[in-house]
Amino acid sequence: MCNDFTYSNDSCTRYSWIDHVLCSPRIDAIANSCMVLYDFISSDHKPLLTVFNCLLRNQNNQIPFAHGHADKSKCVTDWSKADDKSILNYQYNLDLACSTVSSPSLSLLEHADYNTRVSLIDSYYNKIMSCINDASLRSIPTRLVGSNYAEYVVPGWNNYVKDKHKIASDAFLEWHYAGKPRDGPLHYWMQKTRANFKLALRYCKQHKETVSADIAAESLASNDYNKFWKTIQKQNSDKATKFAQVVDGCSGEAAIAERWRQHFNQLYNSLSDIGSKVCFQSRITSSLLNAETPVITVSDVVAACHKQKRGKAPGPDGIAMEALIFGSHRLHVHLCVLFNLFVRFSYLPSVFMQSVMIPLVKNKCGDLSDLNNYRAIALSSALSKVLECIVAGFVTTNSEVERFQFGFKAGHSTSLCTSVLKQTVEYYTGQGSHVFACFVDFNKAFDSVNHWKLFQKLLDDGVNSFIVNLLAYWHCSQSAVVRWQNTVSTKFCISNGVRQGGVLSPYLFTRYIRDLIYTVTGSDIGCMIGGNVVNLLAYADDLVLLAPSWKAMQELLSILKVQADNLNLSCNVNKTVCMIFNPIKRDRCIAANFPCFKIGSSSLNFVPKFKYLGHLITNDQSDDADIQREIHNMFVRTNVLLRRFYKCSAGVKILLFKSFCLCLYDVALWKVFNTSTFHKFQSCYNKCLKLFFGYKRRDSLTQLLLTTGLPSFNTVIHNCQHVFNKSWFSCRNSLVVHLQALAAMS
Repeated sequence: MCNDFTYSNDSCTRYSWIDHVLCSPRIDAIANSCMVLYDFISSDHKPLLTVFNCLLRNQNNQIPFAHGHADKSKCVTDWSKADDKSILNYQYNLDLACSTVSSPSLSLLEHADYNTRVSLIDSYYNKIMSCINDASLRSIPTRLVGSNYAEYVVPGWNNYVKDKHKIASDAFLEWHYAGKPRDGPLHYWMQKTRANFKLALRYCKQHKETVSADIAAESLASNDYNKFWKTIQKQNSDKATKFAQVVDGCSGEAAIAERWRQHFNQLYNSLSDIGSKVCFQSRITSSLLNAETPVITVSDVVAACHKQKRGKAPGPDGIAMEALIFGSHRLHVHLCVLFNLFVRFSYLPSVFMQSVMIPLVKNKCGDLSDLNNYRAIALSSALSKVLECIVAGFVTTNSEVERFQFGFKAGHSTSLCTSVLKQTVEYYTGQGSHVFACFVDFNKAFDSVNHWKLFQKLLDDGVNSFIVNLLAYWHCSQSAVVRWQNTVSTKFCISNGVRQGGVLSPYLFTRYIRDLIYTVTGSDIGCMIGGNVVNLLAYADDLVLLAPSWKAMQELLSILKVQADNLNLSCNVNKTVCMIFNPIKRDRCIAANFPCFKIGSSSLNFVPKFKYLGHLITNDQSDDADIQREIHNMFVRTNVLLRRFYKCSAGVKILLFKSFCLCLYDVALWKVFNTSTFHKFQSCYNKCLKLFFGYKRRDSLTQLLLTTGLPSFNTVIHNCQHVFNKSWFSCRNSLVVHLQALAAMS
């Protein structure tokens, strides 16, 4: 190996052997070969490969990974890199694999004992999952995950370095095979191509931001918006803090993951209602005798698969949603048979019901070590999402009470709910009356749902008993783990709450609190407009109560307390606040101060302003505070864009400004404000435009707008109002329709 080397300088004028292999005499005796990998020319140092014979005599005695540690590197499919050829190849391999799978006989399952039935369904499920997994790994490009070291990507490699790297690699190998001559044409060509490659690589590393900006501009010019937003997102979160080092006094991945497991285990097993469980089991047993088994068709499976979103993180089974979306017809037939078996026998495999809890930071500027500054999302398997989408069609029922619920409904939004609130207050205060509002906040509302009471409500709605029984088995047998960085906690069970992130969860929660809303609104206490009750507005678990008198509000709170206790919900008295809107005419004011309202034995605080669904509500009905909020947000967003994307091209900047700075929130709801405050917002908009696009303070704003093609401030406000008015007049909610008619009459 006298002519070998493991290091060379950039100009290839100096070579040396700087690597050493230190081993004991026994290990040295079993060394088989030692070679330098000259194919790697990206670095000045060449990798050294040494092969040993029988180094590990007994592999069964290897030290296993610590329990729950997810440090094992593995290859997973990367559907973002899949082209049409890969997808066709996947469908062919999947169809070929599914043709070897046979479904269990229904008559055999009906006459088999429970253990045999469970074994047959589990085996059928595992075979289908194996077909999907094998076909994906064979056909779809893969990437390495689970490693402690993330793959290093040089920005601009494909644009500036890739071709030069190929030429330099070929020249280097040709020079190496020729015996590594120290002069002559091969040596000269190797040096020149290597220098060009190193120069291009050094340029990309030293001008990382400029190269990334150029890539974004090229993707925008080619209308490749998917690549454009991926580039922007990577730059935007490149230096962001993803994980806290200390959480609730615990440090280290394993300790933090275990702390989260304890927290979620306590939260999702905080209810014990044996009475409701016994009552439900008695009802479901009798109702199953006369119930007709629902049938899931292949078209239902295909429609549910096509409703799913691509690019989502895979669940615990590692199967991406694209594997089902692009699945073959034979796969959909197998899934149809499998889902019908699930419904018929009210059983689901344990792997199917597993999920992964991932804590996400609520406020990045807050205390990252505080457990309450996190919210958890559950990653479930792709197949469970498809089944949830199908089951939703059997579960969903309508009620008149739903007009008071604006959350998780098509054609509804936070803006519509806030507008109904403001118009109701405006109507009463304009008629010379006080309006008392109470903004209710529940403690962990989604996590406190009592499953047994929920399933009884579904039976009351006439939902098919087989579907309800399947949901009962699903929710009461599910388990989860917590993933924190590269560590996975031990498994824990879940006995209460609905999963945030589940397809069915929004409807199940709104159905759970429907009776509460029905009782409060059916009391005919509180605000009413033209014979229509408007004493409660709900957006998911965000409730606001409205009453024209102090006594009426206190009665509404008493009713709310009783109903919340029946649903095992508790009000957070520290975050539940009240507000008093006085009449516009001061001579109509009854009193300047009122006693505090109470929920149970706890008193509630009065506040002069409150952020309701992102909109600042003040007791003087002025929108100045909300305009100031939007001014602050625009300055913050512009400064962030300027700091991170100041080297981007003009086209990229225009698209970024449109996306992040023109999405004004609830602008159409501004009616009462000072002209000076509105002019400050206009000045803020113009300043942000000039600042972001590099114009000076006294440069012409008209020229800037003509050059960039961006709308003026008045145009932006007009467009926002037009969009809101369009959604307002197209909404079919009876409350909104009644307010539309009232506005038309006035």
